[in-house]
Amino acid sequence: MRTMSWRDGMAGLLACGIGLGGAVARADTASAVRLAPIVVTATKRPEPLRNVPMSITVVSGAQLARMHEVNFADYVQTVPGMVMVASDPAHTTLVLRGINTEGTGATIGTYLDESPYGSSSALADGLIMTPNIDTFDMKRIEVLRGPQGTLYGANTLGGLIRFVTNPPNPKAFDDEVQAGMDETAGGGFGWSTRGMVNLPLSSDLALRVDGYRWKHAGFINDPTRNARHVNGSGEKGGRASLLWGHPDAVTVRLTAYLQDMNLGGTNGVDLTTVPSTATASGMRISLTPLYGPLAQGRAVAETSTVRNRLYNATVDWNLGWGALTSATSYGTYSGDQIEDATALFGTLERAALGEHKLTEELRLASVGEHRLDWLAGFFYTHETANLHQALIPTLTSAPLGFVQLNSSYLEVAGFGNVTYHFSKAFDLSVGGRWAHNRQDALEFGLASAQGRSSEGVFTYSVAPHWHPTANTMLYARVAKGYQPGGPNVLPPNPPPNVPATFRSDTLVNYELGVKSRLLEGRLSIDADLFDIDWKGIQLETVVDNFGVNGNGGTARSKGFEWQAAWIPLERLTVRVGGAYTDAQLTSSTDPILVGARAGAQLPYIPRWSGSASANYTYFRRGDLSATFGADWRYTGRRESGFNPALGQANLPSDSEFDLQTGVTRGRWTLEIYARNLTNRRSIIEIDQGGAAITQAAPVGDVTPPRMIGLTITGKL
Repeated sequence: MRTMSWRDGMAGLLACGIGLGGAVARADTASAVRLAPIVVTATKRPEPLRNVPMSITVVSGAQLARMHEVNFADYVQTVPGMVMVASDPAHTTLVLRGINTEGTGATIGTYLDESPYGSSSALADGLIMTPNIDTFDMKRIEVLRGPQGTLYGANTLGGLIRFVTNPPNPKAFDDEVQAGMDETAGGGFGWSTRGMVNLPLSSDLALRVDGYRWKHAGFINDPTRNARHVNGSGEKGGRASLLWGHPDAVTVRLTAYLQDMNLGGTNGVDLTTVPSTATASGMRISLTPLYGPLAQGRAVAETSTVRNRLYNATVDWNLGWGALTSATSYGTYSGDQIEDATALFGTLERAALGEHKLTEELRLASVGEHRLDWLAGFFYTHETANLHQALIPTLTSAPLGFVQLNSSYLEVAGFGNVTYHFSKAFDLSVGGRWAHNRQDALEFGLASAQGRSSEGVFTYSVAPHWHPTANTMLYARVAKGYQPGGPNVLPPNPPPNVPATFRSDTLVNYELGVKSRLLEGRLSIDADLFDIDWKGIQLETVVDNFGVNGNGGTARSKGFEWQAAWIPLERLTVRVGGAYTDAQLTSSTDPILVGARAGAQLPYIPRWSGSASANYTYFRRGDLSATFGADWRYTGRRESGFNPALGQANLPSDSEFDLQTGVTRGRWTLEIYARNLTNRRSIIEIDQGGAAITQAAPVGDVTPPRMIGLTITGKL
């Protein structure tokens, strides 16, 4: 890390990126207003964002609150190059830089403070289990683009999303309460309540507790059952964190996180297939609604529940010459879902997934100002999962049959990173990680099978960075990431080309970037070029109604990203960002199992995407102020997932526009906001297997329509 004094660093620091915090820093003169400073922990040590040699977007807690961004659907589109694919708020997939083929393993890692969150295994549907964490009382969200295999390990091919919560503060009491209500176009009313309290218990002990509960109205109708608003959703949860100690010696932080989600149905709209047309990369299909623009047909309500629990103990010990950190986490997940599988099996399907995950990370890092900064660590995780699927004639009847898949994932790894400061202007960072995993799988019920796999993978990163001036950094980065392979549990008498195991897929990311601040700290620019080679990509297909994983050929993703923030006037802050991503297969896949040809666009990745926002304080007098904000998000044309029978469906481009205004007096703020003001509809995912009761029709998951809401936030 580049050395600087704490005072100089905080005084001159500029937060490069689109998410630079909602506030601005006022200098000694009234005319000099600068973008607020920020420090990140992306490299597992506190470091100024403008000195980190990789592309990072930071969304501050203030910005999340201003834009009422409480889950993935709200803020993903403001991160350049990030895409969300989701059938509902509980089953989400995040994609960065186009790294997605709709396999079953996650390609983006998720951390809550020091805790890795979500499944490491493709056998436990890690792809669609990305934790959708409520952002109330969040300090910031760090989105690291490009593979993070050196410091964060498996399933970070595309990048990492890190939620950083506000820690307990033993110095002062604090509290916050919030209540809100909203109306969804074509749906109904929803509501939300949130609260936080920080209690100093002594000079070195504090407790911070926050909780929330909300309910959103559904907007999907089912004319076959004469049911309205079938996809309503509700959630409750919170965090409790206890902090003891002193930063100059030892600190211990204990944290518990709970989340319960209840969903009345999916955001799916049943579609009909318009005849396919041939393209250079295969067949392409077009789709139109079957029952109407926001309608589906189901034999029963497709309800689901999700229960997340995460517990962490982090100990930081300042040794003087180094900092020793131990982070121990234990998490559980349980989910239950009803699906109408009438078109496929002539019955309903109930799926239940349970996971338990224990993780330990121990690392030692240098502290102070040295020519050589270093970090070394050890990582261990053990995960078990039980996936149960049963066919049931009705919701209350006994199963006609079931299949259960029990799996375990065990990984150990060692990692390290060094940064050598050749001069005040030039640094070189080098890192490496060796990881070994062993997996076991046992399937029983309608079919009986078992499998085992064992493999080791080495990842690395190299990042030279040069500061031609105090306010500009140029950097290059080469980094490798991977996704663990694993065993397949095969159907009886499988075809000869179905593999018993699938290998890790790996990619290498080449990146050039610049971070700069201009106009005396009122303008920041962060831009980069990237080129990714992806080998042995993991693909999922269905063989005799069994999900099977395999390795395809190669793919390439290349493009550029940009983000900037500007304060043209004292009370006006403008942010823009965007990405161009060209992500394609460079070799054809199995024509029977996957059916994608070389040149096919990787699923759900738009070539062009972008966002812009402006926030203006138009009145300020004493403790009374008023603000106005506008946000615009654009997603370009993209293709759906691969399907050997139907091909890919074209999803047209779309844009959304939000507005918000608020009045603050003293400790209280009243805000009114509108999301998707023009009530645009966009399909973000297509399930070509189908679930409609009348035919095996594709289902398109859509974005929510216009929502208008009001919140009151304050301190008691």
